[in-house]
Amino acid sequence: MLYTHKMVGSRDEVNLEILDTAFDMPSETLEKHVKWADGCLLIYSVTDKDSFQAACTLKDCLFQLRGPDLPVVLVSNKHDLLTARAVTEDEGANLEGELDCPRFQISVAEGQEGVTQVMEELLVLIKRELVKSLSAPQPAQDTSVPGMEKKSRLYYMKKAFKKRVVRSRSDTF
Repeated sequence: MLYTHKMVGSRDEVNLEILDTAFDMPSETLEKHVKWADGCLLIYSVTDKDSFQAACTLKDCLFQLRGPDLPVVLVSNKHDLLTARAVTEDEGANLEGELDCPRFQISVAEGQEGVTQVMEELLVLIKRELVKSLSAPQPAQDTSVPGMEKKSRLYYMKKAFKKRVVRSRSDTF
């Protein structure tokens, strides 16, 4: 299921497209969606071992399709139900270490503050990765052909940003 949400921060406004996989979609559909994602939340319930296993499987899929540079935030939900815990703290910490990403332990039932913190952290990671990719050295152009002089780094940053914006607007589901 696809959701849209607008987050308004102190400095900017971001429109989000959120795909809730619930891990019951065919692998080719999941692969298609993972390819356009700028970041991912891996969410599991501490009271449901199957949801934790699904998060581990999805982690493997993400690494295979996108590599380790995709911004990911690990979220363990239902921390208000500690007596019903099925996933140990060590298991969550181990997955966090494998992903090398931040982990949030929240309870959606206790309010949206935890969810807001998670989304803000994911946006920070996405922005950081975008800046990193835009500031990476660009391939040199052939200057032996007249009119093909080197273009500035700013030119490539603008081009990459426009491509990313156009891509996000043209994706259909």
